[in-house]
Amino acid sequence: MALYCPKAYTMKVIEKKIGEKQYLSDIMKELAKNAIYHKPTGAGITRLELKTHRHSIIIESNTPVIQGKCAEFNGRNRRKLVIRGVYEGITVQEIIDYLQSGVEYIKIMTTPESYLKVVQAFNELDMMEQVYNTYFMLFDECERTIQDVDYRKSIIIPMDDFFIFKNKAFVSATPIIPSDPRFKQQNFKYIRVKPSYDTIQKVGLTITNNTLLSFKKHIEENPRERYFIFLNSTKAICTLINYLKIDCKDSYIFCSEESKNKLKLNRITNAKSTLVESVEFRKYNFFTSRFNSAVDILNVVEPYIIIVTDLFIAEHTKVDPFSEVQQIIGRFRKPENGTITRHLTHITNIDPKLKSFSQNEILTDVDRMRYLHDTLNSFCKSSTNLFARIIVKEMMEKTTFANYINKDGTTNYFMVDNAVFDGKMNGYYSKEEHLIASYNATGEFKLTVMQESYELTDAVRAEIKASKAKLKSSLELLMPILNSLELMGLNNPIAIEQLEEIKKEHPTAYSTFQEIGFERAAELEFKYHRIQAEIASKKIEREGTNFQLLTHIKSAFDVGESYTLAQIKKKLKAGIVKFNLSSLKAGIELLEIYFDISARTYIGTENGKSKYGYTILKSKF
Repeated sequence: MALYCPKAYTMKVIEKKIGEKQYLSDIMKELAKNAIYHKPTGAGITRLELKTHRHSIIIESNTPVIQGKCAEFNGRNRRKLVIRGVYEGITVQEIIDYLQSGVEYIKIMTTPESYLKVVQAFNELDMMEQVYNTYFMLFDECERTIQDVDYRKSIIIPMDDFFIFKNKAFVSATPIIPSDPRFKQQNFKYIRVKPSYDTIQKVGLTITNNTLLSFKKHIEENPRERYFIFLNSTKAICTLINYLKIDCKDSYIFCSEESKNKLKLNRITNAKSTLVESVEFRKYNFFTSRFNSAVDILNVVEPYIIIVTDLFIAEHTKVDPFSEVQQIIGRFRKPENGTITRHLTHITNIDPKLKSFSQNEILTDVDRMRYLHDTLNSFCKSSTNLFARIIVKEMMEKTTFANYINKDGTTNYFMVDNAVFDGKMNGYYSKEEHLIASYNATGEFKLTVMQESYELTDAVRAEIKASKAKLKSSLELLMPILNSLELMGLNNPIAIEQLEEIKKEHPTAYSTFQEIGFERAAELEFKYHRIQAEIASKKIEREGTNFQLLTHIKSAFDVGESYTLAQIKKKLKAGIVKFNLSSLKAGIELLEIYFDISARTYIGTENGKSKYGYTILKSKF
């Protein structure tokens, strides 16, 4: 596997071999200190540390893996815990109770956010110096410190303490070597635990411009009892569920507790925040990125895995072939005395507008930010004007470089590495050849590429949604597509699929196309009022009762007179009801069929208030 390093530096490399049926406990007694471990998924590195005869603190990026290990090692024994899991809801007192429980080897597994509760518990027992000197700190799935820090700054809370521990290790199946100089200063070594067996995974990469249609097509062509779908957006998951009309009883959504509660408010009750419960997987099992790493999915011997990336719904649905894709594969654990066959498909669109900067560009920008920070900091120290110092300090805390430069002027290397990583990811997904190249560069995949193209694209859908002039935008964007689909032939299944999607999502544009066609809509410049007037005129002609309605309208409105909009609607509605023309809508557009009328204007006062309306200028009949 090609190792991605944000800023390469010399590191001692040690290579160890591991067999197909071996775990790390079979080839080593314990983890070495001051090391970055690169090991296969499912090699049992957390289990090794939990069973090693020493006190340990293990940092896990997400709660589910902690809950899973606690359930496995503690069983139903809540009085005498083997492992103390620490996450939201666990109190400092519960940690202290565990530390005083007499357990032979203290094993604490904590999220980064809850690490400070662990520190507080040790401090209250006056143990912190002992902890730094004798405990082993293991930071699992260490690449997450770089990948997640831009939106989850708390993930690096333990890092300053990490370097105080005499014994510690960074571990992952897909590590990203950090550029933080403390790794070099403390002589960290890179230990590659390399499989002695074939680990190449077949993957079908579908590059499409409509993820919904490609996903539906893939499911129809590859029927399975269960699908495991990794899509890092509950909004996108719900869009897929609604589009496919998946019954709630046929699906699960595995996500964070916060997302679960939001879904519940929208009456979606099939969400779960943990895999600890005895879950009987359903036909469609959706996972957000919370479940991309560390979590064990057991007893699934032939998982059918689909990764979905929709850049136009959410950019954070991107997955990195060097890390996240491999982590997702590794969630499905091989049975202890059996085999596993994993099927993997990645369905994604491409967005050429994604901004991508090179590593050198990012590092140059950070140097400029540091210079600006130092300049402002010098001003603060030398200025005698208190108000000016306050203003400058606020600038330093709120400007962009505050993310990359710590308050003491040092570099936040994890944020810098994150910017480099994000730049690479945007580069992958800005061109299909770049994404294909990234998969091939890992050396871990046998790639089969499929390309699918539709008239109705994700980019068009996103553009319509973002437009303020929604109807006009949908008409302008969808009319040419509808025209192309009609030319494909109404018996063409691909055309029918897209027409049905447009009909469902944009009924007004669809009905307009059916009523007047693309050419006439273009002649009317896709202008709402003109198109509505055209449609109203056609409806009147079809009804065959226009003479009766015409007579009614001519008697209800006088040329030269002015009427408010409410008066106009009332008079028109009376005629519509009288002659049973329910398909017509009472409004200005209908009145314009019969009269030339003025723009909305001041027409007088009523009860001391200004009154606005329209003046009948000329009859058309």
